[in-house]
Amino acid sequence: MSLKESAYGTFDDWPKPDLTGLTESELEDYQRKYTAMRLFCSDATTQEIRDCTGIQISNIYYFAERCMKSAPDGNLWGCRALLPNLHIKGYSRKLPAKPKLPEAKGGLSGMLRQTFDRFPGLEEEFIKIIKGSKKTGHVEEYRKRPLSCHRDFLGLLKRYGVKDDEWPFCTKYLGLRTITHFVAETKLDQNSRFVSLEGESAAKAHLAVGRGVRPQLKFTEPFDAVEIDGYHWDSHSAVRFKTPDGLYVNVRITRLWVVLMTDSASHAVLAYKCVFSSEASAQDVIDVMRYSITGQPRPEPVVAGLIYPENSGLPNAVIEGCKGIVFSVAKFDGALAHLSEKVTITARAELGFFWTLGPSAHFERRPYVEHLFSLFSQNVFCRLPSTTGHSPDNGKAPNAEQAAIQIPILAEELLHLLDVEIAQYNARVSEGLFFLSPLDYIKEKMAKDNNHFLPRKLGSRCQPTEVLQMKRTVTVRGNSKKGRRPYVQFMRVRYSSSLLADGWGLIGKKVIIYIDENDLRVLTAYTPDGFLLGKLVAMGPWADTKHDLKTRKAINSKLADRTLQIASEQDPVRAYLAGLCASSQSGSDLHAKEATEAARVAAEAGIDLQITEPQANNAVTTGKTLEYSDSLIIGKPVPDLNDIINQKRRGS
Repeated sequence: MSLKESAYGTFDDWPKPDLTGLTESELEDYQRKYTAMRLFCSDATTQEIRDCTGIQISNIYYFAERCMKSAPDGNLWGCRALLPNLHIKGYSRKLPAKPKLPEAKGGLSGMLRQTFDRFPGLEEEFIKIIKGSKKTGHVEEYRKRPLSCHRDFLGLLKRYGVKDDEWPFCTKYLGLRTITHFVAETKLDQNSRFVSLEGESAAKAHLAVGRGVRPQLKFTEPFDAVEIDGYHWDSHSAVRFKTPDGLYVNVRITRLWVVLMTDSASHAVLAYKCVFSSEASAQDVIDVMRYSITGQPRPEPVVAGLIYPENSGLPNAVIEGCKGIVFSVAKFDGALAHLSEKVTITARAELGFFWTLGPSAHFERRPYVEHLFSLFSQNVFCRLPSTTGHSPDNGKAPNAEQAAIQIPILAEELLHLLDVEIAQYNARVSEGLFFLSPLDYIKEKMAKDNNHFLPRKLGSRCQPTEVLQMKRTVTVRGNSKKGRRPYVQFMRVRYSSSLLADGWGLIGKKVIIYIDENDLRVLTAYTPDGFLLGKLVAMGPWADTKHDLKTRKAINSKLADRTLQIASEQDPVRAYLAGLCASSQSGSDLHAKEATEAARVAAEAGIDLQITEPQANNAVTTGKTLEYSDSLIIGKPVPDLNDIINQKRRGS
């Protein structure tokens, strides 16, 4: 089949270029070629085409052949091949390299392509080396440099039999510039592969988006899907301790975290929690889920001049009908706190939501919560004199650790700043929501079609105060013969109430207790039949100060290894806090780790931090001096084994 027969009737399918950038003369020349090709694909003869356009017959076939070739995008070049100064074929050298002096320049164009054509398989093998393919038979270096690729290429040429008087061995730099340019072009042609292999985490995340394809899962209704993630604050912070002489000092603490939940449809912040810890835990994620359903209080206003916009805040506190709504889908990353059984099994079973798990550090899976973290960092944390910046080399303030103490940014002030920023964000109009604020978007959706919005709420069997609480089955202990009233035990602490204390018939039977992990002073008990036994209060000083499960575990651990000793009448939480706040002279030598833990315990308990004088033998007391006696919870101090052995030797 001739070229004209192949082109017949295909002109309308040829790709057409945009002609905006052509000059008048170039446009006139293009129109002549365009007319010639249109006629070439019709019934017109080549003689008629020449008479109409003035283009010679040989050039007509030349242009038609160019237009009928395949382009890199998989289509025909079409009319794009008619554009001026467009090369659709790479330069192909015909003559071999001539001998030249080492300092002479020029005369070597196209030598690399000619070398590839001389030795079939050389180009493919060299590209594998550039890619770092494992099929090369040896371990490749990470992020292979062009200089290393050049060295490997010279070794390949020796193996293929290239002589010392041939290119590139006959040149001064052995073709280094040509090979470097070829390596750069190869990496650019397969940029996606090289970014996935060698790119930073942010680059790999960007690589997964921007393809022009909309996601299959689209959430347009409020509370259909939420995004949950944690973010550590890009600044140093401090807490205020009261010294024994009545003065106050500021002590730097380790980084704080904020766990945030946002709505995928409205982009509104539904709930959040600030965490005084080096890492966020599964319980913090559970707390944020509970806050999104039951609501959460605002922090104390400690920064003068900060004003909440009118009708701003979290949706369940501002919009009527939002409290108690349960989300349907939760988007997580691969963080350990999100993979715990509390989140993936217990919370899912109670709330009945689906979950989708994306890879850790890939923000494209949770774009709205990641955008919020960036917004808070720019508007709040990175503007503070104690900011750590986005990275060690990006935006860190000089002497940020000292600035946290000398220009104190207290933790409670940061909590207030963050709460105001979240309230302002929820009330701020957004172009992505057609100039509605996140709160207005939720209101409009709920009021649409005569309030036809049907939110998903928990059933009547679940009390609001018991949402996502830990549940345990325990045995009622006691002894009717010895007069020991019934009680239950949890985490080495006894619990009882006036109702349970008179329930002698419950001894030895199972009851179900609901535990609020943020306040272990009180438990809620039910019989297996579902009858409420009421609130069970911790016995002794454990009921004096509010504390959470993490604090209880820390105190029990210190009691077990005898680094903390408490008398029966002492408040364990205050004794533990006093041990954390112990300092030799002032708060300046208080470690940031202990200061962070002390701030967490004090925030849970709602008490002030106070530096205490160190006690002998690490015996922490509040009130009278601690003496070893039978009334100690742990008992007497550990005996010295050397003294026991020496006594036995003397006795024998």
